[in-house]
Amino acid sequence: MKKTYLLPLLILAITACDQGERTKSEADEAAAGDTAGQPSVESEKPVRPEELIWVYEARGSRQCEGGGTTLEESSGKLTSNGVEVQESHCGARTDRMYPAVCGGPTGDILLHLVSKKSLDAALELGFDPADQIQYERGNCPDNRS
Repeated sequence: MKKTYLLPLLILAITACDQGERTKSEADEAAAGDTAGQPSVESEKPVRPEELIWVYEARGSRQCEGGGTTLEESSGKLTSNGVEVQESHCGARTDRMYPAVCGGPTGDILLHLVSKKSLDAALELGFDPADQIQYERGNCPDNRS
């Protein structure tokens, strides 16, 4: 009697294994078809925090006059020169005193988080490492005046 039970179980096991392999292959083909012409997510490695550095540049605004570079313009200077910007913020230097006089400089700065591999390019564009100064992040001005 044991022989009659083994044959159907063996056939069932072989059929189930074969179905599983077909399903996996079909799923692989479908996945490959869905991503045709699109970049692979795996190829875009996320940047680790230890591979990033904050850089800054003076905003260039003047007391009583305003003006200066916007955060978007500053970020655009980096990106248009091949430096990928992860994050950007406005800030103010706290390690210097600025006499209160109309037309005098402010301590306003523009901060950008970039890859350490791009630091040399950022330096060439006039940015400096933010870890060399003291500053506070703050709100960006609403307008350039």
